[in-house]
Parts: sequence; structure tokens; C-alpha cells
Amino acid sequence: MIRKESWNSGKSLQVFQLLRFGMLVLIGVLLTHSKLNVGDIGQYESFLFWAGLASFFWVNGLIQGALPMAGAEESDGEQRKSPFLFTVFFLLLVFSTATALVFTILYKAGLLAFLSGHAWYWFLLFVVFGIPANLTVYVYLVKNRSVEMLLYGAGAFGLQFFLILFALLYGGGIETILEILGLVALLRFVWLVKLIFHHSSVVFSRELARKLLLRSWPLILATLLSGSAQYIDGWLVTIRFDSAAFAIFRFGARELPFVVLIANAFSNSMLPKFGKSSGFKSHLKEIRERSAKMMNWMFPLTAVLMISSPWFFPVIFSQAFAESASIFNIYLLLIIPRLVFPQTILNGIGQTKLISRASFYEILINVGLSVLLSFPFGLEGIAAATVIAYLFEKYYLAYWLYRREGVSLADYLDGKRHLLFSAGILTLFVLIETVIY
Repeated sequence: MIRKESWNSGKSLQVFQLLRFGMLVLIGVLLTHSKLNVGDIGQYESFLFWAGLASFFWVNGLIQGALPMAGAEESDGEQRKSPFLFTVFFLLLVFSTATALVFTILYKAGLLAFLSGHAWYWFLLFVVFGIPANLTVYVYLVKNRSVEMLLYGAGAFGLQFFLILFALLYGGGIETILEILGLVALLRFVWLVKLIFHHSSVVFSRELARKLLLRSWPLILATLLSGSAQYIDGWLVTIRFDSAAFAIFRFGARELPFVVLIANAFSNSMLPKFGKSSGFKSHLKEIRERSAKMMNWMFPLTAVLMISSPWFFPVIFSQAFAESASIFNIYLLLIIPRLVFPQTILNGIGQTKLISRASFYEILINVGLSVLLSFPFGLEGIAAATVIAYLFEKYYLAYWLYRREGVSLADYLDGKRHLLFSAGILTLFVLIETVIY
């Protein structure tokens, strides 16, 4: 039986991530319909891109490593405040400060051309304070504060959206937009400090930090390797094809964002539970049941998009990007491994080195197959290599989870349902590519 509060905290994390995604989309729409020119919008996008590129791997790795440990800390009871949350917070602040120092060196060397004037100081503020502020939502997750999590998300993202809206309505330029990003990041950081002081003792524990770093470094490496796959694909396209082909590939090479967000949020929401000393089988059952529910609506929606993509790609973009629909449909097949969660269980029980090893093999397979398949199949071959490599990674992890822990795929996956949906989406893909269009 799934506890109601556990369900709510996991569900709230998924909604929170969708709120964040929706806010970014809406701000993008606002900017494209404002008086800002393309160069100004490019500066905004570069601001977010570089901050994300320099931090996504260590932020995700540290937080994913911390969540099972946080669950173990919570299981000890709440009679005393643990120094764990403060230790995680301090490490994130150290990493973000180090990242800002690297950016300072690059800026002084003239390698960050998108920053000029006061924008540089707001960027540094965003990096140093905004990146650690990502911990806030996971404090709410660990403490099972679902309502507070959603109120925080609505408040933080709503504030950023409306401040940018008002700035654009009253003639603010790109400098004002970047100032708002920095200001909201600082406010989110202040809120995190308040939470840390409330829920944790303000003591840095070297022992906890050591355990966290030992547990997290394979996850940091795995996240870095997995996140670099899209850049490797793009690099291979530029080597094998011309700039027009690169544009076609980039427009199509994308998963459904909410599938990735919801699957990752669900995985993270399960991690604190594995840190507890009991209930392992119930956690496996929960993963099985909730992933089955996600399949029930994600696969049909994917099928609808797969059928309609050859029509809407030329309409939304132009006829020149009609071929992007085939790339997009191949990437939609990533839903098959996306809804299998052996990495969640392995992380939860501390087998993080297996995850980094699997990511390394995934990159090798992706590069090798991309080169081989690009000759007979062109851009579609490079996209197919990504799907095959990701499938290998997931089932490699599932194999070793069974070998080391005796946890079979059937323990955490509704195999019949997954096989039926997978066969259906693959059949539909073949029909679309060979018969329908």
C-alpha cells in the first residue's frame, strides 16, 4: 500500500518540475513577442545556457547522492536536528563558488562575449546563489511538505514571470531581465537558508561530507556523460554533414520534455525512501505500480505525436524542416527505456559506481553506432544510435541489479504492459516511416 503522504510528495515534485518548465516556456514566448531583438534574446538564452551547462552534472549528482542519505537521516527520528542538510547546502555553495571563479577566469580572458557591463555581476550572483537554491524543493521532498513545495514553486516561478512581464510592458531592456534573474535567484537562496536553519543544525560534518562525495562522484560522472550525449551527436553531424543538415537534426533531436521531467522527478522522489532501513519490497512495488500508471498515458500521447509530427513540423517551422519529423519520431522511442528505473534502485542502495560505468558504455556505443549507422541511414542513423545506446544502458543496469541484489525486472516493472506498449510504439513507428508517409 502506497502511503498517501509519500504519493503526494512525489507527485508534487513532478508538478513542481512542470511548473518550472512552463515558466521558462512562457518567458520565452514573452521575449519573442516583445521589443527585444534577436541578439538580446540570445543574451538571455546564453545567460541560462552557460549557467546550466557548467552546473547540471554536479548539482544533479550531489542531490541524487544526498537523497537516499537524507532518507536514512529522517528515519532516525526528528528529536534532534541533523547536520546533514547544512552539509549538503555548504557543499553546493562551495561548488557554485568554484564555478563562478572559473567563469571569472573565462570572462577576464574574453571568452564570455555574451556578458557585458553590469550583466556580468548579475550572472555571478545567479551562479553563486541561484544554483544552490535548487536544493530547496528537495528539502520539502525529504520533509514530506507537499503543499509548501507547490506554494514555493508557484511563488518563485510566478514572481519571476510577472517581474519580467512588467519589465517588458514598461520598456525594460535585456539588462533589466538579467537583473530580475539574479534578484529572484538571491531571494530563492535566502529562502533556502531559512529552511536550512529551521530543519538542520548549522554544523558542517566532515564525515557526512566525505560519505556524500564518495557516493556522489559516480553519479556526477554519469550525469556528465549522459548529458554530453546530445553534444556528441551534434558534433558528429557537423563532421559528417553540412550546416543545413545540422539544423534539420537539431530541430528534431529532442524528447518530450514533460516525459523526461516527470520520469526524473519520480525517480528522485523515490530515493529518500531507499535510505530507510525497512520497506525495500514495498518500494519496488511502488515503482512498478507508478511506472505502469505513467505508461498508460505517456505511450498513447507519444503515439499521437508520432502520427502527427510529419504534419506539424512543416507547419510550425517550414517545409525545409520536414525531415526533422523523422528524427523527432526516433527520439520519441526513448520513452521505452525512460520508464524503466533500475538506476533509481541502484542509487538508493548505494551501487552508484555501476551507474557511472553504464553511462561510460552508453557513450562508447552511441559514438560507435552513430558513425556506423550514419553511412547507410544518414541523420536517422545517428538518432537511432542514441536510442539503442540508452536502451543498452537501462538493461545493463537491470542485469547487474539482478546479478548483485537478486532484484528481477519483474519486481519493479510491469513487464507485459511495458512490452505491449513498446511493441505498439515500435510498430507504429515502422508503419509511419515506411507506409503512412
